[in-house]
Amino acid sequence: MTIQSIFFGVKERYTHGLASSYLEGCNFLTAAVSTPANSLAHSLLLLWGPEAQGDFTRWCQLGGLWTFVALHGAFALIGFMLRQFELARSVQLRPYNAIAFSGPIAVFVSVFLIYPLGQSGWFFAPSFGVAAIFRFILFFQGFHNWTLNPFHMMGVTGVLGAALLCAIHGATVENTLFEDGDGANTFRAFNPTQAEETYSMVTANRFWSQIFGVSFSNKR
Repeated sequence: MTIQSIFFGVKERYTHGLASSYLEGCNFLTAAVSTPANSLAHSLLLLWGPEAQGDFTRWCQLGGLWTFVALHGAFALIGFMLRQFELARSVQLRPYNAIAFSGPIAVFVSVFLIYPLGQSGWFFAPSFGVAAIFRFILFFQGFHNWTLNPFHMMGVTGVLGAALLCAIHGATVENTLFEDGDGANTFRAFNPTQAEETYSMVTANRFWSQIFGVSFSNKR
């Protein structure tokens, strides 16, 4: 028994030496779809393959469910992004939603597929679960000291900074909307094809100029 076992459950026979199922006493925080054992390398672990030989229980025990979720999940996310491109084109909308959605997809593919492909097996990828993700972060820090990587620092700054700017922008637009209609929301109150602006850019500009004490240019 290790210190980790106290938090994640009792010893398991197969992959990580940790319990990962409800049957082994885990709760919704500690239960996980664990990665395959390191000895299985990069096997696809097909249900009908030589490892499981059609036995569903053994397939789950060996980590086949992880490869199934990881690979199908990647294709599903990519397909959903392409569907957003298709819908944006059909309604003549710019495809920035789909482009933004490609960011999390790139992270998922990099961490769950590309990183373990560079290691000795799927074992080094994160398991699917709450505690499992934290366990992977600790493991990854121990192996690679990624928190001191300047590119990771820039990435975190970009993600959090973008979230802050999105929140500021959304709040500013909501607070300066013109009351042009009696609808309960902006979709009913405004016409997408109207020539007039839906919010006061001048008011928003004045507000943030006063906040920061800097005069922002307004070309509208």
